[in-house]
Amino acid sequence: MLQPQITNSSPGLNDFRCQLLLAAFYLILVCAWSIGIAFNGAPDESTHFFLLEFLNKFHTLPSAVEPREPLLGLISGRTWQPGEFWYHGLPFPHVLGAWITTKISAWFLPADVLYIGARSFNWILGGIFISSLFRAARSLGSPLLISALIAACISLIPQVTFVFSYFNSDGYGLTSIALLLSTSISFINSPTRKRALYLGLAIGMMLMAKLYFLPALVFVVVNLLTNRAFKNKRLFVHLPTSIIAASVVAAPMLLLVYSSYGEISGVSGQIDFVNMHKTNPAAGFGTCYIFCGGQTLNYSNLLSWLGLTLRSYFSVTGWMNIFIPSIYYPVAASIFLLAVLASLYQARRMGKSESSKDMVVNFVLPVVMILGLYPAMILLSLIASQNSLPQPQGRYLFVTIPFLAFLLSITTQRILERTNHEHA
Repeated sequence: MLQPQITNSSPGLNDFRCQLLLAAFYLILVCAWSIGIAFNGAPDESTHFFLLEFLNKFHTLPSAVEPREPLLGLISGRTWQPGEFWYHGLPFPHVLGAWITTKISAWFLPADVLYIGARSFNWILGGIFISSLFRAARSLGSPLLISALIAACISLIPQVTFVFSYFNSDGYGLTSIALLLSTSISFINSPTRKRALYLGLAIGMMLMAKLYFLPALVFVVVNLLTNRAFKNKRLFVHLPTSIIAASVVAAPMLLLVYSSYGEISGVSGQIDFVNMHKTNPAAGFGTCYIFCGGQTLNYSNLLSWLGLTLRSYFSVTGWMNIFIPSIYYPVAASIFLLAVLASLYQARRMGKSESSKDMVVNFVLPVVMILGLYPAMILLSLIASQNSLPQPQGRYLFVTIPFLAFLLSITTQRILERTNHEHA
């Protein structure tokens, strides 16, 4: 890993001020979007509100068979009917955070818009997310303004901004990954006890995210092991500090969820959800994409699935649709492909001054792991669509979004280094 730049690229603007400006800008943006959309009981949001409403009213976790009688939510104003679905068996740190912000908001918000108080927890996560991307880019060596631009570009992907505008668990997952990347890079650069503590706290947060975010842990572990093997044999001196910190953060929540539901993955809830929609023709259950009869691939279904997944990865549809022009999607995909090609082109030595080992550890391995995330997550999502709920969901690829900032950071930094080397 590279040490951060020493010099500032803008007079009077240091890292701390830049983080504050980015966070403030993003908070205002997601706040405006969130306030502009009234709570309408959409499934993506109401399943989280049910747990929040139940905890708020009864101060205990609901069983998997709740609601057994109508539940009127005092925060959202929605009434859940007996037998209505909600995702159980998952850690719920985002719900606890929303419960706190709701309690605070109750002092000054009218009762009919108290749901805004719950959403505001995700606004806070959005500020942390963009700041963490900025810190990660700086730790990788990118100049201040380039780091700010990278963080802003990733955060302003419409689907990402959308995630931080309403009450959901994906915002927590994205923020956890951004924090994990930022703290792991900082730790590799300088493996002090304090940074080991921060890394452990980020790992603990990551362990409470949904399953499809956990590949981020694999990336970080491989990166740490590689740097330990080839660059710094003393990298894990403070490993016990990280383990203890991660355990303190994650263990209470994971133990509570397991003791209440017998799992921490939410798989049983997903199975219940699939069973509810099997008989719904609109859900398209049974759509085949791979190994369909005599075909290895059903190209018609597959291309349609990929197209819808691309749209929901980059932008928003449904109840918070902002009607982005169709031209946006090929442009966004083209920019992504250009970034990939640029990173692949930079995977070559910068003269004799750079060893092959340093090039592989600092650049090639991270690029290969990041680019490998995409086909891996697409394949897993495709298999899930074929065997459970077939709706294409770009959100299952969200684990890759913070890594886009990582990819852009190491690629731009390598371009700058190569330019300086060639003109030296």
